[in-house]
Amino acid sequence: MLDAFASGFLVFATFATALFQLALVLGAPMGEYAFGGQSPKLPAQYRFSSAVSFLVMLAISGHYVAQLGWLAPLLEPDLNSIVNWVLVGFFTLSAVVNNLTKSEKEKRLWGGVTIAMLLCSIIVAV
Repeated sequence: MLDAFASGFLVFATFATALFQLALVLGAPMGEYAFGGQSPKLPAQYRFSSAVSFLVMLAISGHYVAQLGWLAPLLEPDLNSIVNWVLVGFFTLSAVVNNLTKSEKEKRLWGGVTIAMLLCSIIVAV
């Protein structure tokens, strides 16, 4: 039950993050909440990074949708377990970076969210 809640939260959070990244790619003036908060509108190289992040977060969201059984899993159980632990590492890095950023706006928006994503990823992996 707890793992289903954690997977559901991760589906929601990663999909919402993907949409945020897509908004940045499309020029939304929310750059102060990403990449260290250096500018309201992201320059081209950061928009490219946001495009990559958009795709990565969609893929991660799909992974957790499969964890819930809403889609057929693409991975064998052993590989799925490895991917779950790789994602724990990914969310650990994300939580550290987003909580150590100099941008207060970025930290306020993503600090708690990334910690929650990390905790939920650990629950799913265990």
